[in-house]
Amino acid sequence: MENMYIMKVAYDGRHRGFQSQPHGNTVCDYIMDALMECDYSDDKNSIVFHGGRTDKGVSATGNFVIAKLKREPNLPHIYSKLKNKGIWIIGYKKIDEIPKIEYRHYRYVLPKLYGFNYDIDLMIQCSKRLIGTHSFHNLSKRDRTKKKSSIRTVYDIKINNYDHCFIIDIIGKSFLWNMVRKIIKVLSEVGMGNKPLNWVDDLLDENHKEGVPPVPPEGLILVESKTNIDYIYSSYVLNRYKREWMEEYLKRVMKFEVCKNMMELI
Repeated sequence: MENMYIMKVAYDGRHRGFQSQPHGNTVCDYIMDALMECDYSDDKNSIVFHGGRTDKGVSATGNFVIAKLKREPNLPHIYSKLKNKGIWIIGYKKIDEIPKIEYRHYRYVLPKLYGFNYDIDLMIQCSKRLIGTHSFHNLSKRDRTKKKSSIRTVYDIKINNYDHCFIIDIIGKSFLWNMVRKIIKVLSEVGMGNKPLNWVDDLLDENHKEGVPPVPPEGLILVESKTNIDYIYSSYVLNRYKREWMEEYLKRVMKFEVCKNMMELI
């Protein structure tokens, strides 16, 4: 007899997105392959729900999948099949029904132009105007079917200012396609002085139509699709996850400093 399990998933952005696609090579495709290889499932379509759809290039620390499995999953066993694929199932829980998503939390790492002075106060003022319930038709990929409402509620936006980047956290019930990345673009343009503060008011006007390009997906992290689930975590998989990310961090810091020095030395 099969039971439903929710599994908390972290991944990097190397894959062709999160949700299963006909071309394969998505996070869900690799997870299903691992579950079938470990004999937890015989059905390629046993994933029945997920916490949030993310595009290629986007990473996550707290997405989830819900799948019907033959027995309780052993996370280190599954990890052995996902090793070196940039996917980690870090926690799980047996459930009787699909839990309600309370909110989704995204974080964007926005690098600063070298030597440029951003107006952080204007960025914060801009973020406050985006909080609340608005029509985000200009800040999402256009829905040509017009089946989805563009009305969404943003609960909070926090901007932390560091030497080389901004860390921007955005929390809301749900988001339209590309909405978070387009919000980041608006904050960046206002902070750089390329657009006035009242530009955001125009973008939120239901009668105003204006395209806004999204920032690159590589800076985006789905931090959490929050539910009331109390996951059972695997210390082994968490340790492997942190070790692998530390190795990647050391490589990137070295490359970052090389780039910085190459600009400063000439």
